Amino acid sequence: MGTCSYFRFFGTAAANKYSMMTNETALTLESGSKKQPLADSRSATTIPAAFPKRLISRRESTVVPEKIQHSITKHSSNRKQCQTTTLPVLRKTKIIATLGAATENGDVLRSLVEAGVSVFRLNRGFINRESALKAIYVIRSVSTELQRPVSILLDAQLPAARDQDSSGITENDWADIRLGLESGVDWLALSPGPNGESLPQLRRFLASQKKNNVRILARMANRSTPVAFGQIIHDADGLILDGSSPDNEFLRRENLLIVQNCLSARKPVVITAGSIPNLEGALSAQPDALLLEEQDSFEQDPALRLRTLDDQIRREESRDHVSPAAVPMTEQEITVAAALQQADETKADAILIFTRSENPAVFCAALRPSRVRVIVITPDVRLARRLSLSYAIEPIVLPFCTHLKATISAAEKVLLERGYFTPGAKVVFLTDQLDDGEPAGAAQIRVLSPV
Repeated sequence: MGTCSYFRFFGTAAANKYSMMTNETALTLESGSKKQPLADSRSATTIPAAFPKRLISRRESTVVPEKIQHSITKHSSNRKQCQTTTLPVLRKTKIIATLGAATENGDVLRSLVEAGVSVFRLNRGFINRESALKAIYVIRSVSTELQRPVSILLDAQLPAARDQDSSGITENDWADIRLGLESGVDWLALSPGPNGESLPQLRRFLASQKKNNVRILARMANRSTPVAFGQIIHDADGLILDGSSPDNEFLRRENLLIVQNCLSARKPVVITAGSIPNLEGALSAQPDALLLEEQDSFEQDPALRLRTLDDQIRREESRDHVSPAAVPMTEQEITVAAALQQADETKADAILIFTRSENPAVFCAALRPSRVRVIVITPDVRLARRLSLSYAIEPIVLPFCTHLKATISAAEKVLLERGYFTPGAKVVFLTDQLDDGEPAGAAQIRVLSPV
């Protein structure tokens, strides 16, 4: 698969060569994984005995309430204005908001998406089935309208009500998991159990349902579990850690160590925030996302609360924290690291990663970029939604053209039209798209000069 990095000034056409600072050896990107069609949840596959019923399709299960539909369509006249206004640079740390009574209003959900919530958490302890399906419908509709991928996380287990000594996934858990799959969630979170058996059990079930694109987060509510963290990190696709005790220095150091281990494994980490005013403890480890567990976190004036939280996170991100280290291990990761370094040293406005695979974007997030804006462009909608949980990653869904130059031109037009940049912005392009005009395995940087 060809690799090519670019410097580009928007609105230009002439090209000049630029040698890579690190080396000029040929590098390759691993082939992007082939896009697998999603299995219809009505497939005749094995379902655990705890819940022996077929999964129904999203089309069958999702109710489209008129009042919710109205709350979306009445804003459609403002869509063009949203696309032509320069978008603010998102904070690096993502925000996960919990759905609840306060978010049953479609306008509230829309305002949260507009204000920068990247992931919504569905916890059945806070919201009933009908309200959950309505909220998911609104989130997907608003996300499509605003052209901003938003992820949905289903928390299958309540740590406050869960007996940590219980083993396996309960019947109630399977009911919640079934709800998540039929409504198309992107992430499932659950406790690994005292012996870590829940994670492999859920993994096997997802494979049987051909739902491998749904990712698993291990919720570490109990640090005394006898299962080694290394095994849990291996079995899960990411972790949720407790950060609700900001004054607990031991917990902070332990979280930092776990984050570093997860970054080495290229897996995201979420830290819970027990108190919005005090984020220092939760953010000192530089997690991918901050989870607001209280369902009423945005009950009054959600946009204002989100702006306040956004300012607090940005202030913490500007502090000098011990940065978790991620070391490139493959040729693909070396290419990503070199492109990010080049963007930083040349003071580029952003790095754009064109990919069908999550690997380059996930590693870029693991490098914890501090200054450079990272925008990932992919034709895979589900991949874009999953990446909305990753540190510093701003995903955009865009179909790829046959030729690389056409894809880049289309992306340039979209970025300008949607207000991500203004003419004259300098951007580094990194792509794993194979192009007949580019030799396979070549890595190079081009500088396009203004007309």
